Amino acid sequence: MSLYVFMLVAVSATLHVFWNLLVKQSQDKVSFAWLTSLAGTLVLAPVFVAFRQLDPGPLSLEILGWAALSGLFEALYVVFLFASYGKADLSVVYPLSRGVAPVFTMLLGAAMVGDRVDPQHLAWVLLVVLGVAFVAVSIKSQAEVKWRPGDLLWPLCTGAMIAAYHLVDRRAMSLAAAPSAVEYLFLMQFFLAIYVTFWAVWRKSKQGLWTEWRLNRKGVIIVGICTPMAYLLIMLALRLGNVTYVAAGRNIGIVVSTLVGGLYLKEKVGPLRVIGGLIIMIGVAALVAD
Repeated sequence: MSLYVFMLVAVSATLHVFWNLLVKQSQDKVSFAWLTSLAGTLVLAPVFVAFRQLDPGPLSLEILGWAALSGLFEALYVVFLFASYGKADLSVVYPLSRGVAPVFTMLLGAAMVGDRVDPQHLAWVLLVVLGVAFVAVSIKSQAEVKWRPGDLLWPLCTGAMIAAYHLVDRRAMSLAAAPSAVEYLFLMQFFLAIYVTFWAVWRKSKQGLWTEWRLNRKGVIIVGICTPMAYLLIMLALRLGNVTYVAAGRNIGIVVSTLVGGLYLKEKVGPLRVIGGLIIMIGVAALVAD
């Protein structure tokens, strides 16, 4: 993974942890999910129009199909992520969901997008996964974190959806007539907003879908801006880098989430979680250095 790709991934991961913090703090998560998906679409819409006027990229039916599929996986990711935060801490959910994603991309990347992992880089990817395992073990050691084994299914499903949309977007960015990253991101976000709307209407709370707009307007706006910004950087990285390395590199956010969880949210961060974070940093650094 080149230094340029790593910088894209690292900045994206930091933004991503920031908006996950706001998700964790939201009161009505269904309302927050719907409003932020809508806000992200509205933020990107004028940018999409400007690109279509000034420097339009190819928009074939195939590109629309990949964007619709990516939006579906992103919507499922949102559903599983918000369910996860109803069960466990930020410093638990974020590492588990992000940590399993490289495993799925590594297993499917070669077949789906032709991204193979050579033996040396495989060792570094597995080192990152080992760090995530340390974080996972630290969960059980925390007596005050109440969870049932079944609760961990939600973060694992979230990680599977992360891998799925990474693979789809890598495929779209690798097309012979590849779309503009900005235009493709808007299309994906547009489909995401449609899917999340159906889900939110089905799951709407008694307070209504606009609850978080009344209670947490600033958070909705910030996440609506940060979400597309963070993933635009990943789109650019996926145009240049192996999908498994990008997914593994995003785990630098686990270190950031652990710091935020411990220092800001006052969540307990034990020694195993610290060791796991250090192992993740070493693995990611090795991927960059090779």
